[in-house]
Amino acid sequence: MFTYTKELCFKDGMGLSLCRQLFGKEEPEHLHEFVELVYILSGTGIHCIDGVEYPVSRGSLLFINYRQVHSFRTDGEMHFYNILLDPEWISEKLIDSENAFELLTLSSFSHFQQAVDPGESLVRFSGEDQIRFEEILRNAEREQQRKEVGYETLLKSYVIILLTMVFRKMSGGDSMGGYEKLTPEFLNYIRNHCTEPLTLEDLAKQCFYNPSYFSRLFKEQFGVTVTDFINQSRMEKAMEYLEDPSVSVENAACRAGFRRMAGFYALFREKTGMTPKEYRKSKKT
Repeated sequence: MFTYTKELCFKDGMGLSLCRQLFGKEEPEHLHEFVELVYILSGTGIHCIDGVEYPVSRGSLLFINYRQVHSFRTDGEMHFYNILLDPEWISEKLIDSENAFELLTLSSFSHFQQAVDPGESLVRFSGEDQIRFEEILRNAEREQQRKEVGYETLLKSYVIILLTMVFRKMSGGDSMGGYEKLTPEFLNYIRNHCTEPLTLEDLAKQCFYNPSYFSRLFKEQFGVTVTDFINQSRMEKAMEYLEDPSVSVENAACRAGFRRMAGFYALFREKTGMTPKEYRKSKKT
């Protein structure tokens, strides 16, 4: 029986190989010296792992551990992501204590293994989970192809996010459980960086969410839209600057992150019932 070795499948010292494949034939039984994840994008077929047959279609993900005998056949053409992974490659802690978003606290593959039913090899993603999972896969694929500065660190982070989603399902938890929440640190991040250009897309990307889902999650959790919270944070900064008489109204708005004065004046009156000059005068009395 053929065995896929690390030397055969991994290059450049990286313990990861991620690619999309289009397959239209049978793959005979074989073994791996590493972990393999197969995520189906389209098509149907049967994957066999240690003698157990699993019917698969879009959204199906198979987790194939070390030395498990694996084969598959398709009902035509099957389009899928193939992820080959050496767990030692991600064994060190990747998210440090300075990370404002605290995306993950998982630091080793052994932590995952303790939570997983060893007999479970197939999970299925659907709805919002499916969209998010495929988006992360595409992001990881782009990083691997472009190889820009820091790409290996980003790849490790994407892989840990993917594994977290997979193993949560395998351990019987809901789709993302407590991870589908934004921490107070996230609000503090916006407050501390509101003077900089902040977009919905950039903030969503930091949390590995698509913008529409991130926007809905933010509103549900905090009761305001992302844009309203950014503007609110900028208003608080502008009001602080206006208490300094040496800072002009225009400079206060600019330093607070506002780019259009007309928008700043309108928002200021809406929130305070006063013009910036009236607000400044009220602080002197």
